Amino acid sequence: MPSKSIVNLDRISFIRNNTIILQDISLRIDRGQHWAILGPNGSGKTSLVSIINGYHWSSEGTAEVLGKKFGSTDLRELRRHIGECSSEIMNMIHNQDSVMDIVLSGRFASIGLYEKPAAEDYDRAEELLVFFGLSGVSGRSFGILSNGEKQKTIIARALMPQPELLVLDEPCAGLDLKAREELLDAVENMCEAPGGPTLIYISHHIEEIIPAITHALVIRNGRMVARGAKKYVLTGEVLSSAFDIPVELVKRNDRFWPVVSKGVNKNIY
Repeated sequence: MPSKSIVNLDRISFIRNNTIILQDISLRIDRGQHWAILGPNGSGKTSLVSIINGYHWSSEGTAEVLGKKFGSTDLRELRRHIGECSSEIMNMIHNQDSVMDIVLSGRFASIGLYEKPAAEDYDRAEELLVFFGLSGVSGRSFGILSNGEKQKTIIARALMPQPELLVLDEPCAGLDLKAREELLDAVENMCEAPGGPTLIYISHHIEEIIPAITHALVIRNGRMVARGAKKYVLTGEVLSSAFDIPVELVKRNDRFWPVVSKGVNKNIY
């Protein structure tokens, strides 16, 4: 019987160059849940995700992902079951490669397509292109795509091997309002599709937390501020503490929108 736990971090800390990046973080993500990891820039979100993805070892504590305990598993093999969309991967993609080839390359976890895909690989890629509305640009070079099309291509690539866990690290960075909402709609539909992966969504923008996300972890300066069901974590009190600014939340269409409430200094000039 498969483990109920997708991610299980127990009191992990991460120290680099004698600097504490993360301290005493515990997180359990179960099947059927989708999580957001929120916090200001420099709070440790990306370092935490690097540990979950198996790129870094925690300095203290224990980590288990997809039932595999770090220290007794091949992390390279584990990463084959984790889809990732990040700026680092975006920057490694070859601009001359076509959308279709980039999506297919996800089957082999390579940057560039160097192996011959099977017929079923093409079928899977076509399904993903249709799902993300990319069929019309499948033959175009990556370098001439819009930012929204690039992000969708990278997510489709990450989904190619049908991972159990999908990690999206700031996927809406650099997108305009229309492109952002189109991408968030696609992610929402992906979460609702049967058999889809567990999602971890990293951001510092509260308004990007789509309805499908069920839980949230908020961190600041490498420490937990709050974690748990979304309705208990996404509060003005929690976010005010995390971002060090008075925040009120307005809920609309099952999304949360932050409103900063602060005094106006009339003696500016």
